[in-house]
Amino acid sequence: MRQLGIDGLDVWYKLYCETAHRNQLYANDLNYFKSVFIPKLENQDPNVDVKLLVAYAENEPLAAMFLVLSSHRATYLYGASASHSRHLMPTYALQWKAIQIAKAHNCTEYDMFGIAPHADPTHPMYGLYKFKQGFGGDIYHQLGCWDYPLNNQKYTLFQAHEMKAQGYYL
Repeated sequence: MRQLGIDGLDVWYKLYCETAHRNQLYANDLNYFKSVFIPKLENQDPNVDVKLLVAYAENEPLAAMFLVLSSHRATYLYGASASHSRHLMPTYALQWKAIQIAKAHNCTEYDMFGIAPHADPTHPMYGLYKFKQGFGGDIYHQLGCWDYPLNNQKYTLFQAHEMKAQGYYL
């Protein structure tokens, strides 16, 4: 297990593209994920941190995830994995490490973020639902995500980019 910074985005992006292809998801470009790191690099708030965790086997990256720490909450923001060596369960190892990091940062909540709205095997996110539910915990349905722009001009550009994007699934 390694923690990488913005310089490790190429490792992340390769796994992410493989995951998107395997699951027939729309793949965002690399700049989309840079936007996760840039606000943290520009804002030195000690209560907010972004970590890119990567699970390796024999020096080969098998899975990666973004962990965001903010105040009392740790959030599993994005995840990706290789199509091979899945029997090694690197995504589970990542979650365990992320939970350990969250505890070390005195987080009292671990948010696995989005899942399918119902336990419906026909839903395209059902596999993610099963993965996240396997850890236990409670499901909270909320009114969606809220953005907190640190730079209004850049945020306006980001919103325009998202509005013209294709969406989540191919």
